[in-house]
Amino acid sequence: MSLFKKAHLGTFLISLFFISSCTVIETEYVFSDSKYEVKEREFLLDFQKLEKQLPVRVSYPVGEGQFPIIVFSHGNGSEGSMYKGFTDKWASHGYVVIQPTHMDSSSLGFQMNRNSMREMYQQMLFVTDSRRQDMSFILDSLIEIEQLIPELKNKLDQDEIIAAGHSMGAATAMLVSGMTLVNPMDGYKETSDEKRFDALLMISDPTNMALMPPEPWKGVRIPTFISTGTNDFSDVGSGRMSAPFTYQIPENLLQSSSPHHFVLIEGADHYMGGLICRTDVPGPFQYEELRIASNMSVVFLDAYVKNNRKALRSLRYGNLSVQTKGKASHSLR
Repeated sequence: MSLFKKAHLGTFLISLFFISSCTVIETEYVFSDSKYEVKEREFLLDFQKLEKQLPVRVSYPVGEGQFPIIVFSHGNGSEGSMYKGFTDKWASHGYVVIQPTHMDSSSLGFQMNRNSMREMYQQMLFVTDSRRQDMSFILDSLIEIEQLIPELKNKLDQDEIIAAGHSMGAATAMLVSGMTLVNPMDGYKETSDEKRFDALLMISDPTNMALMPPEPWKGVRIPTFISTGTNDFSDVGSGRMSAPFTYQIPENLLQSSSPHHFVLIEGADHYMGGLICRTDVPGPFQYEELRIASNMSVVFLDAYVKNNRKALRSLRYGNLSVQTKGKASHSLR
């Protein structure tokens, strides 16, 4: 996002205060129907630097004009195709969603080393470094992706790029958005010099990872969205203990360095009952929770990527608790 566009968005947000004084304020979030037919393609990209063939799934809208790009990073052990409730939803609203399958996918035969904490942390840093490079490699390969999908020729808006992910994928998205990972065993820090992402979108919470710094939000200086749930727990550590979400900006902080939007959904778990990431979980499927999370993520995208005025107003003035009859809440820091 150019400095001009950032300044323009800031001015536009400030202007909402004055607009609201003479117009009807949006008090409900705009959950609009799908706008585009969605197609998908799967292929391999030759990632010579890492000496591998990177599996990629692309969900894209059928239509004219240019479309913003979302690069989506899956959770540990999962794969790019396991998140259609989000990825295809975004595509139906006019976003090209590129979904790499990282080296730690069980579909590629990967197994996490849980013999010792030291070995596990070293392996996790190796994995996160590989994931970080996958995200940047995708952006380096946009011309090739257009060639592989002729329908997208000249339709990828490279000025509007979003980093997105779930669980470890959310940590991956944070890493390429300014956060630093730290090995608690030796203090080794992992960072990224990637500057091409304009917004950060996280599904579920990555901050129970031991590699997370104490205040992970501090390094991220682009508009951020996170959707989590009161039952959002995942298996972490060598003992596979359950850990709750911890990604929270302090209550006494009136404003962070960039807008951080938090959606908390009552009862939502780490896998939406098996609708995302993994299918080998007890369930039941959490269709309502998925609908709320995906709809709110579209509102966020439309507000900060497409500068949609209704979406921006609803994020500022809407009451998600009232709209969902107490099922979910939204806050802004």
